[in-house]
Parts: sequence; C-alpha cells; structure tokens
Amino acid sequence: MTDNTETGEEQRRFIVNLIAEEGAVPFVRSCEVVSRTFRNRTSFVNTLPMHEVFCDSIADGLKDCVNMLSGETQVISLPSLILEVPGLVLAGAHILATANEDGTQSIIIRFRTSLGGIGHAFRPDVGFGAGLEDMTREVSAQVLTDLALPLLNVLSATEAGLVDAESAIGALSQQLADRVHEIRFQIELVKRYTDGLERQRGGNQSTEVAEQRVRKLTSC
Repeated sequence: MTDNTETGEEQRRFIVNLIAEEGAVPFVRSCEVVSRTFRNRTSFVNTLPMHEVFCDSIADGLKDCVNMLSGETQVISLPSLILEVPGLVLAGAHILATANEDGTQSIIIRFRTSLGGIGHAFRPDVGFGAGLEDMTREVSAQVLTDLALPLLNVLSATEAGLVDAESAIGALSQQLADRVHEIRFQIELVKRYTDGLERQRGGNQSTEVAEQRVRKLTSC
C-alpha cells in the first residue's frame, strides 16, 4: 500500500461515527463529508450495523479498523490505509476511540482523503443512490396504495351489499382528492427528472459529434 501522509485543506474528508459494545458489531451513528467549502452530515433514525449501511468492502475495512482497538480510550493513525470500491477511494485513516461509563465505546474513523462519489460506499438499499427506477417504483406503489386498493375495497363492499355504491364512491372520491394532487405532483417530478436526463444525453451526444468532426478536420 502507498503512504498517503501528505494532504491539504482542499481535499475532501469522510468521517464515520460508530458506537460499539464489547464483543458486538459496531453500529453506525452518522457519516460526514467535509471539504473546505461545505460539511454534509447524515444521521440515521435508527443505529444500524455497519454491514447494513456500507457495501461489503467498505464495511470490512471499517471492521478491521475497529478490531485494532483495545476497548480503551485511544488514538490510532493509519496513514497508509486505503479502502477502494468502484467509483470511490478512501485513504489515510485516523481513529479516535472513547470508552464510555456504560461500557460502550464511541469511535470516530476519519479518512483524510475521499476521491469519487461517496454514495458508492453505501449499500443500494440505504437510499443514497436512488434513481429513476426507484422513484418510479415508489410512485407506482403510492398510486396502488392510495387509489387502486381503496377503490377495490369500495367495489368489493358494494358487490357484497354492505354499502350503497353511489354514495361510497362519492365519499371515496372526496377523500382521495388531496392525494391525487400529491401523486400528480410526484409524477411531474419524475417527468422532469426524465426530461433532464434526455437533455443531458442529447448534450453529450452533440459534444461527441462535434469532437468527431474536429478530429476529422484535423486528420485532413
């Protein structure tokens, strides 16, 4: 491994905050991306085990860092440590562990250099990399839950003679009016997202065509 002891203020850092009980798998409290111009902190509603937050390679690397600790308050510097996954490299770790009175240990692992998209460090189901497919699935599920299923319930009740069809459907329409507007708004967001991707794709294709023309002119 290469030694990455030199760093500057311009480099982006990645910080992981953990809580661990003796002999147990550490849980993730929060993660931070820090640069000279911004600080972005993500806290989890419920503390989760590392392997439920990070992809396997990153989680295994963090686990190796934790296994170096004695359980007491201590500081460890790992300037040559490199964790790498496609699209992301984390390098140069500094570990600060604090022993708490309740027997747990608070652990901060600070990577001095973070190159690439930090979203690649996380498992897909955590949600940081949600794209069009996930958004479409969520909207579809909401349409099914808020519109189709209540309507099916009303129709089933009217077929069984439990309620009057006209009044039941009228009441349902009134109840769902606000939800329809919300879903329509979400669908519009997905449409704008798709249009943006198409514009970006078209722009990239135009750039490629222009570059090809330049190369052809140059070769002539």
